[in-house]
Amino acid sequence: MANSKLYFYPAGTSYGGLSTIDFGERVSDLQITPYRDVSDSVSLGGSFSRVARRSGMRVRIVLERFTDFRLAEQFYSLQSHLEAGGGFSFAVDNDKKFAAFVTSSDAGSGASFRHDRFYHEDRILSEYGAHGLAVDDILHMESFGPGGRREEMQCKTYTAASKTIETRTEAIYEHPLPSMVRHRDFFPFLVWPQGQMGSPIITHDHRVSWTLDLTAEAFPGNVAAAYAQAGADGSGLPSSNKALQSGTTLDDLHIGPVDLGGMVDLSRTMNSTPSAASSVVSPLDKVI
Repeated sequence: MANSKLYFYPAGTSYGGLSTIDFGERVSDLQITPYRDVSDSVSLGGSFSRVARRSGMRVRIVLERFTDFRLAEQFYSLQSHLEAGGGFSFAVDNDKKFAAFVTSSDAGSGASFRHDRFYHEDRILSEYGAHGLAVDDILHMESFGPGGRREEMQCKTYTAASKTIETRTEAIYEHPLPSMVRHRDFFPFLVWPQGQMGSPIITHDHRVSWTLDLTAEAFPGNVAAAYAQAGADGSGLPSSNKALQSGTTLDDLHIGPVDLGGMVDLSRTMNSTPSAASSVVSPLDKVI
C-alpha cells in the first residue's frame, strides 16, 4: 500500500504544470456521502411519486495531527486554488489510480442477463502513474444523467491488453453508456463547494501539529465532461514542468478554464487614459 496523494494544476499549462501533494502516510479517515436532489409529491388519492434530479457525492478527507511543516504549507496554498473554483484528484492509496469510461459490456459467464464483463476506453489521468488495479479490488461503477445509477463491485480479473474487467458479481443496474468505472478510493475530479468557504481546510494545535479536514464534492456532470478526452498517453495533461505543452489542465478537462483571478495589468491600466482603462473586460462581462 502506498501513501495518499492529491493532484492538481494550480495554473495554466505554460506555468508549473502538475502539482502533487504526498500526504506521507494514509489518510486518517475518509467519509463518502452520496446524495440526490429529489422532489416528492402525494396526490389527493394518496399516490406517491418522485422526480429525481441531479446526484452527487461528498467526500470528507481527514489527516489528523501530522507534524510535517512543509506539508502544512502545501495544504495552506492549496486552499487558494480551491477557493477559485479549481478542482483536484485524490487517491487514498496512490497505487490504485484507476479510472476509465466503459463503452460496452456483456454477460461474460453466459448464464445471466446481467453483465459482469466491462470494456473500457484508455484510462483517464494516466499522467499520474501506474494504476495498480488487481484482483479483489473494490470498483465503483456509475452512469450519468438524471437517471444515472451507482454501485460497487469486486474485481475478479483485469486484462490490460484488451481493457477488460470481469467482476465477481453482475451489475445490478443497466448503466447507460458511457458509464465510468474507477477504483472505489480514487476520485478523478473533486471541487470545494460554496458551503465550505467559511472554514479553513487546515487547522493546527499551537503550530506543533496540524490537521487537514476537507469536504469536497464530485459532480457527475463534470466527471462525464472528460469522456472521449483520454488517449493512449492519458488525458493530454502536462505531467511535469518538463512537459509544458499547449494542452489542457485538469480543470479544462472537466469544467473549462478556471479564472485565475481576473487579473488586470495594473501598470498598464494606471498609465492609460480613462477611456482605455474603461475598455478592460471583466470576467463578468465575459460571462454575459
